[in-house]
Amino acid sequence: MADIHHQGLDVDPKPEYYGPHSQRAYRGMILAVRSTQDPRALIPTLRKEIAAIDPDQPLANVRTLETVASESIAPRRMSVVLLGTFAGIALLLAAVGIYGVISYLVVQRTHEIGVRMALGAQRQDVLRMVVGHALKLVGLGAGIGLVLAFLSTRALAALLYSVSAFDLSTFLFVPITLAAVAVLASYIPALRATRADPMIALSHNA
Repeated sequence: MADIHHQGLDVDPKPEYYGPHSQRAYRGMILAVRSTQDPRALIPTLRKEIAAIDPDQPLANVRTLETVASESIAPRRMSVVLLGTFAGIALLLAAVGIYGVISYLVVQRTHEIGVRMALGAQRQDVLRMVVGHALKLVGLGAGIGLVLAFLSTRALAALLYSVSAFDLSTFLFVPITLAAVAVLASYIPALRATRADPMIALSHNA
């Protein structure tokens, strides 16, 4: 017989043995029924057959295997949902923060941008400069975050099921997502900088 997750899907199987119920009886028993039909449609039939064997034997807590499996990992699923929700809020706040910082830097460097454009810099050069600055900031933060995430994998492993705490796709997806957020958040200030009139920009804080 193959291994069975008797205590839950998130608990590794332990050595067990099967013995006669007459030698070691329990107050409760579990009856597993396999069917190619909808399992819920079999409940009346199961009650009838069990009543035919023992009319005083109640049939309670009838559930499908999918429900049992779902309830087994429900606490961890809730923890992951909460963690994902807070991560989404943090990502939104990061996007707002990047937008604010880049907007401030664009205002502070308006004169510099005007000089660059007056000397022949193209709009795409200014756009690349502003977005590149945002990517440098995000790259530094992402690097620090990846180091901290790597150090906290042991704590996160307790919340994961069938997923390695060192999942490579996750470690690649997060920096790519942060880079995309940085580009989007800095694009509007960068685009605003490219549309500035060089003459007005040169007179700014001159």
